[in-house]
Amino acid sequence: MKLLAKRYRFRHWAKRLAFFCFDLAGMLLSLPFRLGRKPLEPERIQRILVVRIDHIGDVVMTRPALTALHKRFPNAAIDLLVAADIAPLLEDAREIRGLIPMRHSWFNRRSQGLDQIREFFSLASALRARHYDLGIDFRGDLRNILLMTAGGVREKFAYTGTGGGFLLREARLDDRQAHQVQWNLDLIAPLHVPQAAGLVPFTYSEERKKDFWARFQRDLAPAAKPRIVMHAGAGYPSKRWPGVKYYDLIKRLDQEAIAQVVLIGTEEEKKLLPTADGFSDQVLDLRGKTKLLDLPVLLDTCDLYVGNDSGPAHIAAAQGLEAVVLFSGTNQPDQWRPWSDQVHLVTHPVPCSPCEAMVCPLKHHDCMEGIAVDLVYAKIREILKHRQTAQGAG
Repeated sequence: MKLLAKRYRFRHWAKRLAFFCFDLAGMLLSLPFRLGRKPLEPERIQRILVVRIDHIGDVVMTRPALTALHKRFPNAAIDLLVAADIAPLLEDAREIRGLIPMRHSWFNRRSQGLDQIREFFSLASALRARHYDLGIDFRGDLRNILLMTAGGVREKFAYTGTGGGFLLREARLDDRQAHQVQWNLDLIAPLHVPQAAGLVPFTYSEERKKDFWARFQRDLAPAAKPRIVMHAGAGYPSKRWPGVKYYDLIKRLDQEAIAQVVLIGTEEEKKLLPTADGFSDQVLDLRGKTKLLDLPVLLDTCDLYVGNDSGPAHIAAAQGLEAVVLFSGTNQPDQWRPWSDQVHLVTHPVPCSPCEAMVCPLKHHDCMEGIAVDLVYAKIREILKHRQTAQGAG
């Protein structure tokens, strides 16, 4: 059972055993085909499919590997299968030839099973028409591997934490000891790709930039004080610092008049803060007004990011913005933190970490409740003071 626990990502032993039997049967049935398989010929790779249909942060941390693929195969067309709501963020990405948006992925909590099944077969048909030479699933999910197989992708690379290794050219054990950026690069190391040094900034067209400023120029007039962009949301409740603490932090920053604060988030995330009223005009509430594709433009105008471990935090890191990230005990920071030396983590260590839960299973949520407003405020002041000193010296 210890061997199965290392091989499969599932927590329950019965699932590990079931998928081991599935893999064993698949390996035996596919053995004749595998014995006759020809060596991989990199020079013949003309079309590459990359599958990354989960979350914003995962996409951000995959871009160094995408860039490495593009450098290794400069003449190949690289298409990215990505969640439909994330796709606009990548419209100007130089390393991608085309985007294939998926509306009803298995990671979309708003999608129904029947919609997911229909889209699976629709996408498989579309992929077969494109004749991909190489497919890479950076998550390592059996459903993604099955989609690439049904889509006729000739050679497939993926991690095998949920099974399906017999369907792959290159199957790697799901040993998540390295940071996700390096973990993604390790998967494609057999292709002799160059190693990337850091995250890749999101680029945007001049038209997108003009559209952003046409909508927000009045709100974001040049500020005499540093501009802090703040996001109180996160994908899971377990990753969120309490809204009342964000409110106290904003109130203190506003009263001290040390910075302009710009609140970002969705319309739904407005409920995470009790209210945005009672602040001066130095606190701008853009929640529900900005779109995901606006974030790179906005972040490029800011001096500091403050927020939870979330997609916008990873985008801020990619844009080279200094950031204060309140990191819960849900995941291991060494594996999942935004990949940048400019990121300052604020944590409250707890013995139950990492729990990998969407909601605190112990109900107390000490890993986030234990982070004091004073601690976060002091870190912000320290960074702003250092920036002021550096600018004065420059």
